[in-house]
Amino acid sequence: MLHIFVDPADMQGEILTVGGREAHHIRSVLRMKAGERLSASAGENTGRRIYVIEEVGEESVVCRLEEVREADTELPVRVLLFQGLPKGDKMETIVQKSVELGVSEIIPVAMKRSVMRLDPARGRRKTARWQTIAESAASQSRRLIVPRVSEPVSWREALKRAGEEADLCLVPYELQERDASTRSLVESIRPGQCVAVFIGPEGGFEEEEIREARAAGMHPISLGSRILRTETAGPAFLAWLIYRFEIA
Repeated sequence: MLHIFVDPADMQGEILTVGGREAHHIRSVLRMKAGERLSASAGENTGRRIYVIEEVGEESVVCRLEEVREADTELPVRVLLFQGLPKGDKMETIVQKSVELGVSEIIPVAMKRSVMRLDPARGRRKTARWQTIAESAASQSRRLIVPRVSEPVSWREALKRAGEEADLCLVPYELQERDASTRSLVESIRPGQCVAVFIGPEGGFEEEEIREARAAGMHPISLGSRILRTETAGPAFLAWLIYRFEIA
């Protein structure tokens, strides 16, 4: 079933009027007809609304509400992914897979070993592109919200924000000893909490960054015996949370 995100203003009682890009997609790409169903969310974790298409017009698609279903596609914890800026188009993969796996927000971070450097104008263009990818991934995975991709921030700005918002800050680090502390920290996470996870760029973290993270109250952890690529580490952690809260 097609899942789309709409503006709350498009929902008037039981009637949903879809316009713009989504209407074009429904009419001209999917060629959906009256009587077919789709689900819609206004970006709030309040259940999935199922609609029946009543009319497919040139400019808009009119639908009527059929039912509201409980949805469990959101993790019970808020996850902030502070991702060290990678080179090339790896960030696109990171955004797509992290959104599919339940991330709440992605904050690109300029770290010491980041090859990519973005001036403000280019950063805004990149962020707009990443946000479009996030919306597409949220629709595909039937999320109820579209996770935000923020504009890139500095390392110090990232530490400050994580310290202010997160209940627990974790830093997967390839030199961290593999012991029971990682499991204990992850299992200490409770529903309703906010968790920040920091992922280094290619080449990982500088030792100075790890010292600063520790001084800010963050916890280096291990993701296992293998060295993961920067585009793999964040999704691997999110998959661990899925197991922690949705499977185990």
